[in-house]
Amino acid sequence: MKRLILFNIFLFLFVIGLHGCHITARLNHPDKVSQSRLETILIEDIRDGGLDTPFIQACLIASDVDTDKKMRKYIDKINNLIFRLNYETDAKSVNNPITKATIIFYWLQKNANDGTYKDCYDIKDTLNINVGNCLSYAIRFTILCRYYDVDIKTIFVPGHVYNMIEYEGQKKYFEHTHSDGIVKSGDLNNPQRKILNDIEVIAEIFIYKAKNYNTEMKYEKSLKYCQMALLCSPDDNRPVVLLIDNYIAEKRYNEAFQYLDTYLERHPDDRISFKNTYVILQKLCKKGDTRF
Repeated sequence: MKRLILFNIFLFLFVIGLHGCHITARLNHPDKVSQSRLETILIEDIRDGGLDTPFIQACLIASDVDTDKKMRKYIDKINNLIFRLNYETDAKSVNNPITKATIIFYWLQKNANDGTYKDCYDIKDTLNINVGNCLSYAIRFTILCRYYDVDIKTIFVPGHVYNMIEYEGQKKYFEHTHSDGIVKSGDLNNPQRKILNDIEVIAEIFIYKAKNYNTEMKYEKSLKYCQMALLCSPDDNRPVVLLIDNYIAEKRYNEAFQYLDTYLERHPDDRISFKNTYVILQKLCKKGDTRF
């Protein structure tokens, strides 16, 4: 028997209420930007490289939902979408998961997609006013598909995400930022495309936040979310680039060099990509001979 997502959130809040007082560790970021209780719990959850927090709650926490009351508000919005899908479509009665996902996708396109904005990654905006970008629309679609037992995948290519379902040898792709829903051939065949797991989707939220705060010259906040993205996806060099840029903007050259030096020890294949940055930082810090 299906259970409403609302039940899951009550269970989640009950669990964190029991264990919240025992959580004392903090993400060790240098900017000292404060974090909420829910954010602290999410950080502790993802430290082991996995995600035990339900996906919808994790996405909302990563998008700055910082109280239980706000969490319930957004879960109610999801449940309202489910109610409308049950009332206005055949999604509940269809058995084929590709057909079911297609019904959900086109219903959202018609009824809940009012604008696409490149940097509007925030799932809260998508639930509040039906706007978003490829990431926030893909997250909402994933949440709804999972409610209907559809195993939907999130596909990443540099600068973009879309969704895919595979069933009985058939594949169908869903593009959220074009009205026709068709994924471009370049994105379908991109050699860097990969399927994101849930924790990597959370990392994408943090990367968007880090990038936007960097653009706004809010370097402390950007540093925080760079490190949170790296906690989720430690082999991704995109937050490393942003993190170093934030340090340099604040003239914290020694910290930038030390971080890059440590990162390259763990990821020697990236040395060529970071060669110029490494040499410049080395000079700024008056270090010795370069390793390159």
